[in-house]
Amino acid sequence: MTAGEPALSTDSAQTVSRPSPMDAKAWIGLIVILLAAFMELLDVSVVSVAIPAIQRDVDATYAQIQWTLAGYQLAFAAGMITGGRLGDIFGRKRMFITGVFAFVVASLLCGLAPSAGLLVLFRVIQGLAAAAMFPQVLAIMHVSFPEEKRAAVFGAFGAMASLAGIAGPLLGGVLVDANIFGWGWRTIFLINLPVGVIALALAPSLVKESRSSERVKLDLSGALLVTAAVVLLVYPVIQGRDAGWPAWTWISMVASLPVFALFAWWQHARKRGGGTPLVELRLFLQRSFSVGLVVSLLFWTAIASVFLVLTIFLQAGWNYTPLHAGLTFLPLAGASVIGSGIAVPLAPKIGRVVVQIGCLICIAGIVWLMVTVHGQTTSLTTWKLTPSFVVFGIGLGMLIATLNDLILTGVRGDDAGSATGVLNTAGQVAGAVGVAVIGLIFFGQLANRSDEATAAGVPKLRHELQVAGLPAPAIDGVVTGFRTCYHDIAHAKDPTQTPASCRQMSGGTDPQAARIVTGAVNKVRPEVQRRDFIDSLVPSMYYQIAVFAGTFLLVFFLPRRTSGEMHGH
Repeated sequence: MTAGEPALSTDSAQTVSRPSPMDAKAWIGLIVILLAAFMELLDVSVVSVAIPAIQRDVDATYAQIQWTLAGYQLAFAAGMITGGRLGDIFGRKRMFITGVFAFVVASLLCGLAPSAGLLVLFRVIQGLAAAAMFPQVLAIMHVSFPEEKRAAVFGAFGAMASLAGIAGPLLGGVLVDANIFGWGWRTIFLINLPVGVIALALAPSLVKESRSSERVKLDLSGALLVTAAVVLLVYPVIQGRDAGWPAWTWISMVASLPVFALFAWWQHARKRGGGTPLVELRLFLQRSFSVGLVVSLLFWTAIASVFLVLTIFLQAGWNYTPLHAGLTFLPLAGASVIGSGIAVPLAPKIGRVVVQIGCLICIAGIVWLMVTVHGQTTSLTTWKLTPSFVVFGIGLGMLIATLNDLILTGVRGDDAGSATGVLNTAGQVAGAVGVAVIGLIFFGQLANRSDEATAAGVPKLRHELQVAGLPAPAIDGVVTGFRTCYHDIAHAKDPTQTPASCRQMSGGTDPQAARIVTGAVNKVRPEVQRRDFIDSLVPSMYYQIAVFAGTFLLVFFLPRRTSGEMHGH
């Protein structure tokens, strides 16, 4: 630390000592906070697998199901800047433990929820708890380890984040299918209890306390303004597609801009008046942080969206079960851990180049995936997808392991909570925006290409019906009904509902004819569906390539090295 940098204070108002390389306690403490972070990140994706079971069990409407997902996301994104600053004020370990405790309680309430309405409420509480806990993870890592060890620390975080993203659907599929004790979907929330209890038991003795040594007070007005701005932006982005992008979604997003501007003005005014802003403005004077924030925004728009599209592609397009889809992603998760391991020794030597290499490898993996799926309508196995997933996973691991360390280069210990709160919020907002953008592209492609895919399947459908002996007028009626049915499926906002046109397709025929029609349609429809999904996936991947290419170029504006040359250490 430089002489001009204030020391990080502890509960006893003493400076936090840096752990020695062999400080086993510090490394075990790292495992504890990563375990809690894994629990939180797991909850982002694990719920999506259980949607059908939740809908049946608590008689939830489609809107309530959407809010079960969106309520958590919204609360998490809106609360992290405030959560990070609370760590600076009251102590990062204290806020971490408080957040974990609240998260465990909220998880228990979610698992016991008797109705869809209460489940939505408890998910919002769970998101707020995550917002209090998660920013402390990066902040504790940043202030508790010496600069020469940070590459390894952030590499471990990157590996954990990659594993959590993949493990969510896999674990969710296992738990729902296993139906442990007859609890069904409720176990996806109850599984958080033992993990949280372990973290709560070990954190007090293994995680070091730190807070800003400056006299910092919570900027309540700033907290309200930034929360309102994030909600105005993220809520319509999350709900836009399902709502059909009505005028209010655009009005809300536009309205977020002056609220963000008002927040920025208030932060300046509070600083000039001698108060403490919610977000330390000096952060944005550092090129590593300001440019890194833009890089992070761009990067996370790709990551959140690519996993969403691939999950839908496998489950809805190729009828993979959640468990099968999760197992298919498993090599990607393992490869990301390998990528993180590759990045750790390289980051102190070549710094930002590691991120750029990761971008190029991710692009190579996506191109390989596009080549693999092109023209496949009958057989797309896990083994065929594995090579491209492994390549993509290695690049992803290198990116995640290095990027946060580069962005936080130069951030003072006093500002760690504020910085990580802003950084994590940016990631959540970017993820929501990325999902919305890829949703417009991918679902738009599905709708636009549905008639073409159906036309390609009509000759086979006619042949099946002719072989079964159905008369020509009846065949024409079935073909027309099939075209209408698949068109309505591809354009549906609620994918859980069967369009009326599909239920009526064989209406008016005798039972034997109905069986013939059903058998023929069941043979042809999967092939049509696969063709539509493949034809839609390939152009959607161009968006991912463009984002990774943009990230590659922006990284040139980041510092050449990671925390090995950090200011103040």
